[in-house]
Amino acid sequence: MTELVVRAPASTANLGPGFDCAAAALELWNELHVEGGRGESLVDEVVVEGEGAAELPSDARHLALRAFSLVTPTAGYRFRFVNRIPLERGLGSSAATIAAGLVAGATVAGRELADDELLELGLPLEGHPDNLAAALRGGVCLIWRNGAGPHSARIATDLPLAPIVVVPHARVNTSQSRDRLPKSVSHEEAAAGAAQAALLGAAIAAGDATLLADAFHDRLHEPYRLADAPLLADLRDDPAPGQQGVTLSGSGPTVVVWVDKSDAPATAQSLEQRFPETDVLALEVAARGATA
Repeated sequence: MTELVVRAPASTANLGPGFDCAAAALELWNELHVEGGRGESLVDEVVVEGEGAAELPSDARHLALRAFSLVTPTAGYRFRFVNRIPLERGLGSSAATIAAGLVAGATVAGRELADDELLELGLPLEGHPDNLAAALRGGVCLIWRNGAGPHSARIATDLPLAPIVVVPHARVNTSQSRDRLPKSVSHEEAAAGAAQAALLGAAIAAGDATLLADAFHDRLHEPYRLADAPLLADLRDDPAPGQQGVTLSGSGPTVVVWVDKSDAPATAQSLEQRFPETDVLALEVAARGATA
């Protein structure tokens, strides 16, 4: 077969109060190149370039190959990864990897699988269905379970505010970060969280920047993760010029500063000067998900 190239986007999950159920795909892409199909019994070759090149498996243990094998055998194929999404920074690198593997496997096998079918296949490998839904569908996604699931929907292709991603060089272990969360919250806190989540959904559906800025106030997870996300506390206490809101990206430590789109270049420059030990990326919401 000729070379197949699958691109899959980064994602920012939760969007503040949308804990474990909302995410947006971002214009930062990993690529999976697949060649071969000669029928050998073993994976022909795995090459990793870019982010994680020195630490990710270069054999069948690689997440994308494990995802690929859920759809069709990996035997005889050569896999090359071009990674741009930082690892363990809250930007959905594993979800993008799994999405790329699933789409590549389905394409090679000539199978047309619905997004929810791919989502269900990938969930045993990816503990964050919100990230995986965004990586597969693109845009802004919601995920839910009503008895039989999971289900996902892309509710918008863009947001009325622009995301500026501030990426520390340190990493955060997702499991450890989640362990910081309380086992239960009061009825008052739960009601406040539900109200903010409803406001978030309304703002996204309406494309209303003012409502969206008001929605970026979480009480379920962000307050408990501040120890692992000093940038979040810093930017809450002392907002950047043009900042309309700030959210923790997944479990962090990356934060997303939300600004009017016209303010993005100036705000990004200010953030670069203020946080020189980070990578500041002025991005857009990716309208499309993993695509061959």
